[in-house]
Amino acid sequence: MTFFATVKQPFLDVPSDGRIITKTFLDACSSIVPFFDILGSTAFGPVKSDINGNISKLQKKYESDKEKFAVLQAFVEVEKAEGTTQRKNSSTDALLWLKRALEFIGVFLADVLTGQPDLSKCAKKAYESTLKKYHGWMVQGIFSLAMKAVPYRENFIAALGRGASEEEVLKDMQAHVQLMGKNIEVINDFYAKQGEDKSDKV
Repeated sequence: MTFFATVKQPFLDVPSDGRIITKTFLDACSSIVPFFDILGSTAFGPVKSDINGNISKLQKKYESDKEKFAVLQAFVEVEKAEGTTQRKNSSTDALLWLKRALEFIGVFLADVLTGQPDLSKCAKKAYESTLKKYHGWMVQGIFSLAMKAVPYRENFIAALGRGASEEEVLKDMQAHVQLMGKNIEVINDFYAKQGEDKSDKV
């Protein structure tokens, strides 16, 4: 059984109304976090920590009123009505950064699926097309070091496979990337329509 086949909660297809269920989405995000241990537990430690922090912020807000925040879009809609979307540690900001981290994972895995043998190139391409434009020089430096610590393709596939063949790993990876991508696309469209896809750097 591959890593992707054994996650506790996989990403689900987006409901027909486009409203993403908060609980299953956050559970899926938590389930994908161990992926960074395979990619490089030390080098990608700060990324993993940041993702967990944003998940925790959203989880706490969700648990404060599970009915009000039953769908992801409600985090932004409620804060927009309150005029607090730009506030530090807002749920709007937490979801935005969580979504960007998922985009990094998605682009990286999509490039792995092409057969690219050098995974450091996959990671660099993913970073440059997703997170880099939102990072200042210091954070870019952290990622630059992390790129160099990405494992060899053979070792990476073996770690994801847990005894399964590369064909099985790539098949499960493809399914995961597709479903995660559908969720990201909906969130991107929503943020664009709400005017909350800010480009501030950290």
